[in-house]
Amino acid sequence: MKKFNYKFESILNVKESFKKQAMKEVAEVGKQIEEKITTKDRLISELKECKQSSTKTSMKISELQFIESHVYFLTKKIQFIDSELARLKLVLKMKQDKLIEKTKESKIFHKLKESKLLKYKREENKEELQMLDELAIQKSSRN
Repeated sequence: MKKFNYKFESILNVKESFKKQAMKEVAEVGKQIEEKITTKDRLISELKECKQSSTKTSMKISELQFIESHVYFLTKKIQFIDSELARLKLVLKMKQDKLIEKTKESKIFHKLKESKLLKYKREENKEELQMLDELAIQKSSRN
């Protein structure tokens, strides 16, 4: 019996590596989004603390001004992170679309390989049956 040889195996391997690369890119962007969300949550809690500390009654005007400028700074930083999150979500969507495309391409070659393997096995079985039939005929003719 000869070994099954899929002529598009190298293309299938390349498509699989592209798919893995796309998966890696999606994971990296997802990680960046998680980091930004964590940073945003930390800034929001810091902002709440600043706002609570500004409500103390015995505070100098300079301290109050400093707290207000810090609140403004934190608010701007949160807005910047929100815009970064929006950008990253757009990038994530693009990377996911790319991953879907690469997965489809890879699936096409996998299905083709499966059909070729099935055809190969049918041919092998057919040849084997012919060989067994010939052996049976030869055996019966000898007797």
